[in-house]
Amino acid sequence: MAGSADGAGAAEAASGSSGAAQSGADGSRERTPKAAGTSAANSAKVQVLPAEGARVHELRPETWPAGAPTSDSVISATREAPGTWDSTPESTARSEKHRAGSSSADSISAARIPDTDASILAFPEPPARRRRRYVLAGAATAVVLLGALFAVLFFSPALALKNLQVEGNSLLSSEEAQRALSPLMGKPLTLISDADAAELLADRPEVESVEVAAVPPSDLLVTVRERTPVAVLQSGREFLLIDESGRQLAAVGERGAVALPLIDGGTEAVNSDVFPTVAAVLAALPPNVLALLDHASAETVDSVELKLANGQTVFWGSAEASVAKARALEALLLIPPADPPVTVFDVSTPNRPVTR
Repeated sequence: MAGSADGAGAAEAASGSSGAAQSGADGSRERTPKAAGTSAANSAKVQVLPAEGARVHELRPETWPAGAPTSDSVISATREAPGTWDSTPESTARSEKHRAGSSSADSISAARIPDTDASILAFPEPPARRRRRYVLAGAATAVVLLGALFAVLFFSPALALKNLQVEGNSLLSSEEAQRALSPLMGKPLTLISDADAAELLADRPEVESVEVAAVPPSDLLVTVRERTPVAVLQSGREFLLIDESGRQLAAVGERGAVALPLIDGGTEAVNSDVFPTVAAVLAALPPNVLALLDHASAETVDSVELKLANGQTVFWGSAEASVAKARALEALLLIPPADPPVTVFDVSTPNRPVTR
């Protein structure tokens, strides 16, 4: 340590001139020299020993005991038996170096030169910081994966529509439906909604609603729900299928092509006052009974009559309690033929039906 020899000399001078009292069994004496112009914070601690057999040792940081203070420079002098002094070249060189340093300074500076050979200890990362780093890394990974999934689902050509399947249609042909839905081809399946398909089929009167279901990787199932025709109207040589509201759904060339009753009055019948009543009655009939009818007519809203294909007549009355009347008529039609045969079924009072 620089200046250690100078501290030893100062200790010997203090021993000869001060005449301080003897200390313990080894006769050691302690003195803290005060160099001129040197503050107490920069002074060195010196332990003075008798000159005979004394040796100044340099204490390097790596040799300090655990817990020893490092803020002050420490010089220690110990007694050694004669002949045991270290006279190696390294020791001699260090002593010469200390003497040269002591002549260039009057005091020992408290500033230290960093030891480049000292080891750097890596303290463990706090758990909270480590957890925060893991959370941030996991969140970043999730965002990247979600972005990739979003790109695949909405922009990848792998999910583009290539094949259309239409079901639930009878009045609308599959060829017409696929032709109307052709603008959807090539569009990603995830971007096709029920509203998109319904908009393309909005001009088809027979279509009531549309539902779509994606069939990855490139198919689309379109389920069409059609309006139910309840009667036919004769228009020239054609017969028009109409629903309960009088909407024309389709046209057929022959009367026998559909098992539906014919409403008297032609196409103008939908504009009559009794048409809503007749249409409501026909809409209440189950399909198996509706298929047995030949035509329907009414002079007033309370006098609806239905004619069966075998010539029998059904007096219905008004459109009130049509569901109960339909059940009564269905039960009467299951009765075995009587002799003489029944020609009229009166269901105008559904809880007391009458046959004539």
